Amino acid sequence: MNKNLVVVLKADSQIGTGHLMRVKGLLPYLNEYNLYLCSDSLSDELRSQCNEYTDIIITAKDKLSETVLSLNPQLVIVDHYYLDEEFETPVYEKTKVVVIDDLENRRHKCHLLIDQSEGRTKYRELVPPECRLCLGYKYNFIKKEFFEVKRSENSYGKPRVLVNFGGADPVHGCKLIAKSIMEGELYKEFIFTMISGLSNPDFGDIKKIISSNSEITLIRNSAKINEVFSNTDLAIGACGGMFRERIAAGIPSINVEIADNQAGTCKGVVKKYNLGECATLSDLSNPELIKDKLNKLNKNYTVFEKNCRNFIKERGIENIVRAIRELIK
Repeated sequence: MNKNLVVVLKADSQIGTGHLMRVKGLLPYLNEYNLYLCSDSLSDELRSQCNEYTDIIITAKDKLSETVLSLNPQLVIVDHYYLDEEFETPVYEKTKVVVIDDLENRRHKCHLLIDQSEGRTKYRELVPPECRLCLGYKYNFIKKEFFEVKRSENSYGKPRVLVNFGGADPVHGCKLIAKSIMEGELYKEFIFTMISGLSNPDFGDIKKIISSNSEITLIRNSAKINEVFSNTDLAIGACGGMFRERIAAGIPSINVEIADNQAGTCKGVVKKYNLGECATLSDLSNPELIKDKLNKLNKNYTVFEKNCRNFIKERGIENIVRAIRELIK
């Protein structure tokens, strides 16, 4: 009889789409389990991304622990910014608990903690002494196809630019860029593809903003981002989950920190290792600045692409799965 694996997360219009997707990348490696998803918030738009699960259970946050335990899990994977040791302790006492985090700001009761960010130093005091820590880019969640992206031939005569600010885009980054593209007539020098994200409330507004220009492509969501990447030369995006995918695929980008867990990425990673350009959220409303940064990316494309491809070499999902299997053997 198959064993049960329960995933606990929150993914709605405010936060968590990236959490849903990074766990999704692990599940094919754990397909011997019956998979269950427990959540205190899951948007209808994101249910289409949850086909792996035998059942999806939505319950109140204070009922999550007992709901998880009622499924008799052999393994629980938690990827949720608003859960900590209070939720995890009763689960920890009954089964193995894996926590995925990138905030380093609260205590956890778990057997294994994974944070793909570099430079984390506080977790040891936030977890039990016996907890194994898997930290840094060696444990990244990048799918192998992003390491294998090959750029297709560009027949436009202009750089192809991808714009994406995550699944929910809480800072309205795509909308701000859409306005700058139109106001600054940036479409005359670049070919733009925009991915709004399934939970982005601005999709309709973005569509209206760019409606007069048929050369700008707007996509709500794509299940084959690696194929989109193959038709991309440059990018504008957040320093979230797709940030690492862009690096692995060798796409020079304008990178924007839009959340607390992304703080320090521009200075500590992008600038330090010369991986591309950085911008602030307010910069996105400045067409001339965006144009200048895209031109700098294009001018220094060869250097940026090489630096990106050489920066993350480990196929971290395999390292993560290996650590999980060592925990449950």
